[in-house]
Amino acid sequence: MRVTLLTPYLPHEAIGHGGGVAVRGMARALARRHEVTLVALERPGEAGLAAPTASLLGCRVTTVPFLDAGATAPGDRLRLAASRLGAGLRGLRHGRPYYVEKYRTAALAAAVVDAVAASAPDAVQCEYLQTALLLQDLARWREREAAAGRPAPRLFLSSHEMGSLPRARRAALTRNPLRKWLLQHQAAAWRRLQADASNWADAVFCVTDQDRDLLAACGGRGGVTIPLGVDTDATRAVWRPDGPPKLLFVGSFGHAPNRSAAEFLVDKVWPSIAQCDRNLGLVLAGGGPGPFLASLAARDPRISVPGFVRDLDALYRDCRLVAAPLTEGGGIKIKILEAMAAGIPVVTTPIGAEGIAGEQDRALWLAAPDEGFARTIRAALADPAEAAARAVRARRLIEERFSWAAIVDRLTAQYEGR
Repeated sequence: MRVTLLTPYLPHEAIGHGGGVAVRGMARALARRHEVTLVALERPGEAGLAAPTASLLGCRVTTVPFLDAGATAPGDRLRLAASRLGAGLRGLRHGRPYYVEKYRTAALAAAVVDAVAASAPDAVQCEYLQTALLLQDLARWREREAAAGRPAPRLFLSSHEMGSLPRARRAALTRNPLRKWLLQHQAAAWRRLQADASNWADAVFCVTDQDRDLLAACGGRGGVTIPLGVDTDATRAVWRPDGPPKLLFVGSFGHAPNRSAAEFLVDKVWPSIAQCDRNLGLVLAGGGPGPFLASLAARDPRISVPGFVRDLDALYRDCRLVAAPLTEGGGIKIKILEAMAAGIPVVTTPIGAEGIAGEQDRALWLAAPDEGFARTIRAALADPAEAAARAVRARRLIEERFSWAAIVDRLTAQYEGR
């Protein structure tokens, strides 16, 4: 079967964020079963990355130029400013999220449709809810193909998360009336988009049951729970801690929820834990704004910020546990899946574990993002036998529920209309 994946990010090896890693794993797994074409938006600075990405994934890669904040040429900066202004105005006019409008211009839509059409697909899967307006263009193209008597592919939206959820959560937490109203307004715009987008696809892949229920609650149709996964062949259980004890947090610090979690870890959790063991260290791994990372490292000499780490095996092997006090976001957290697959014990929040595991699984520790998070970390460090047992259960759970091989079976059934 010919499957085309449309993604707003070229999933190259240095992509650095969980969604990009998930798309990379999905594309590689699908390419073992199907003839896959990846149509990706190419940002400034990514020229030349398509060929090595295609080789890595075992599929064809077609790129469509896309201006973003990485543009440096004066002419590009002017075009970007005009494009973003247009996106803002369209968002106001149509009541849609600016973040979605910026991924759709007439020229970009035409280029994307041409690239998808050239792949002659049997199924097209659009990654991320932010591609919804491009999905609408593809739905119109499919109607034209069908009217002309030509084969028309099935269309799917892989949402990654319901965009209304994190904004509604932030609105519930903020005390600033103006910010609360703004976040509630944004959440409502995302709910409208979610419902509309479901009419342009044969099915919407929701990564958790909660997301599927949210889609239905806002009037959406065709929601199917299919989680994101991990390449369990490539990700080995490597945890064998040795040497000075270290805690680990992994994430792209260009992403606000990861910055928030890191600051909570450093300011609220670390002081309580660090005083109990002078040898303990904290590693915050991931790319992001230099000043932000430098500010974290400056707070304690035992905090290290190595930046983007291409191969995390050494950190997963040597650190005592992953501490992920996530308080924002939605969908499935790839960083939690990967840590569990690597066999390292994990302490996270209920939000961090959404759609993955609960207390009854005893595969990780769950703690609220308050003073109890530090207590839970101390308890985990003090019981290495229980830590090892949970790490083993976590790896087994990943193999059973979140391996890409099993997920591709479910995707294939959808593509075939079964």
